[in-house]
Amino acid sequence: MNGKKALMTLAITLALVCGMAIGASAADTLKEISAYLNYGITIKYNGEAQDLTDAAGNRVYPITYNGTTYLPVRAVSNLLGIGVDWDGATQTVLLGEKADGTDLIDNFKPYNSYTTDIDYRGSLDPEFIQSSEKQTTTIGGVSVSHWLAVRSDYLCDDSPECSFNLGGKYDTLTFQTYADKDMTLIVTGDNDSVLGQFSLKGGQVPQSLTIDLHGTTQLTFDCEKVPGSTSYTGDGKVWCTYIFDAILK
Repeated sequence: MNGKKALMTLAITLALVCGMAIGASAADTLKEISAYLNYGITIKYNGEAQDLTDAAGNRVYPITYNGTTYLPVRAVSNLLGIGVDWDGATQTVLLGEKADGTDLIDNFKPYNSYTTDIDYRGSLDPEFIQSSEKQTTTIGGVSVSHWLAVRSDYLCDDSPECSFNLGGKYDTLTFQTYADKDMTLIVTGDNDSVLGQFSLKGGQVPQSLTIDLHGTTQLTFDCEKVPGSTSYTGDGKVWCTYIFDAILK
């Protein structure tokens, strides 16, 4: 916690570079300068070196100007688990939780230990796919701009799962979910404590679910095939379970 406060203080004390698109309306507030991308600066969080990345996952670097270090605000916010947004109309960087909650997919990057290899049977290992680029797709008849999918195929022996580090800051999560095959969605917290378990009928309209987080640090979505389901017999198709409109409060 002290490490987080220290880095947060550093991030606030140093002038932060927004790293978001600046509209033409702000042209009269801009001043051209000569600065340097500083590849030699290392950012450590809780003693561990960190790679700063932008919203698309690309590596970004601090900037040095007149003896001051400038850090990309979105990269630092993602590192600390602080919500960040940009209001182009008012040219305002919005830090912290919005009044209507924090978007899980926009503000946190999922992780797990699986690869996406194909095994000797041609089976696809479990994986997750995150879309936070506002590319609209249709999930269960609903138009969705950003989403998370965990997927595998009927031959796979492992259950796909993905986790998020929430830092223990939230009490509830409300989200929409959809599965294209019969599935059991299990949401767990710290020490594998079950926060919610839901039966999803393949192809049905998306469900809206709310779970109590109890201040959990690690949030995990685990998808398990329904035992004995004929949906997986010999079709050889990849199946997906989607999470979207996921709001933390």
